[in-house]
Amino acid sequence: MRLLPRSACAVLLIASAAGAQVVGGPDWQNPRDNPRTGTSGIGNIGVGLNLNLGKKKPKVPKAAVLEMRDADIPYRLEDQLIFVITGTSADATRIARTARVTVIEFSPIEALGQAMVVAGLAPGDSVDAAMARVQAIKGVAWAQPNFQFQPLGGAMPKRFTLMGITKPAQMRVSGTIAMIDTPVELSNPALRGATVTQAIYGTSSTPALHGTAIASLLVGGGEVNGMAQGARLISLAAFDPGKSAHGLSQTRYVAKAMDAAWRLRPDVLNLSFGGRDDRLLGALLAKMDQRGICIAAAAGNGGPQSAVLFPARHPAVLAVTASDEKLRGYTHAARGPEIDVTGVGVGLLANVPGGYRQVSGTSFATAIISGALLRMPQCTERHDPAAMRRQVASQAQDMGTPGPDTVFGAGLFRLSGAGKK
Repeated sequence: MRLLPRSACAVLLIASAAGAQVVGGPDWQNPRDNPRTGTSGIGNIGVGLNLNLGKKKPKVPKAAVLEMRDADIPYRLEDQLIFVITGTSADATRIARTARVTVIEFSPIEALGQAMVVAGLAPGDSVDAAMARVQAIKGVAWAQPNFQFQPLGGAMPKRFTLMGITKPAQMRVSGTIAMIDTPVELSNPALRGATVTQAIYGTSSTPALHGTAIASLLVGGGEVNGMAQGARLISLAAFDPGKSAHGLSQTRYVAKAMDAAWRLRPDVLNLSFGGRDDRLLGALLAKMDQRGICIAAAAGNGGPQSAVLFPARHPAVLAVTASDEKLRGYTHAARGPEIDVTGVGVGLLANVPGGYRQVSGTSFATAIISGALLRMPQCTERHDPAAMRRQVASQAQDMGTPGPDTVFGAGLFRLSGAGKK
């Protein structure tokens, strides 16, 4: 990963359309606490105008297809570990010296009231041996690997009507949604007229395919109809698109992005990525759940024999799998009892840097569900994620074998009052 100036703690905030940049970790306001302006209170948010000047609509390239499959990546870094303490950077240095490791980064995690310490190992040392040494030192809450994660990939679109959205006016919503992904192309035509801000954690700001596609499916307009048009979008970019085909990240960067989400308190958080169970990230998910943030995550694209990935398997998260518009399950979707609900995520048109793609994967189904959650009062008014998860299960349209199953969960996501076919 490439670190930003002023260490990895530095944050680059980019405002859509306005092009403003602020470096050094701005003091963000809670989007729910700014009713007067109706904005998220983050930097200078630029709002562009989507004008139709009589130009022909761009043609969608027929051959541009992206079908997400989980890559076979190392699940952890073998030269680093992470430990969590309640103490200062001096305490971290003392612990590291005793354990014969080197402090790479000390980062307070506000949501936990603790600090994350990223430590490097000496040549020939092993992660497991170093973790055992660190864990034995007084003052260490726990030690863990630095895990790696990957993104999981005109007329009203049918996915809207399948969910129970039948009028064009219902396509627009209010509220705030955040996403943790690769960097978004803020100048993309699909995002003109949308309110989008972006903060960078451990990656460059180079626009990437996956994050831009997710953003367009969330709040996009024009050729692509976002599920949450009119909502405010916060992109917390923590995945480096240069590290793999669709992006790669680590515990250290995702933890910072999650801590920012905890501070910002969006109504909904979209997590279209997956990896191994992670204690630090799991603790942050629990804190966000307690704070009333509704979270949806992708189940994974490793195929029917693959288990549901973290963070989707975490109990505070709505685990989403994918189907096509004919309600056939996605061929490469993971399966398991943790799956909660199904969203349309196969053959969707999405914006990417430089054009359009047809995309398929649980990543994209998750974006559709996340956008739809802004229509649920459990997320936008009562801020009760547990009630949201119960409601989603009770009103889903059953698919596959009768009752909840390991392929479709409770079934197709349906909004209250939509009826069941």
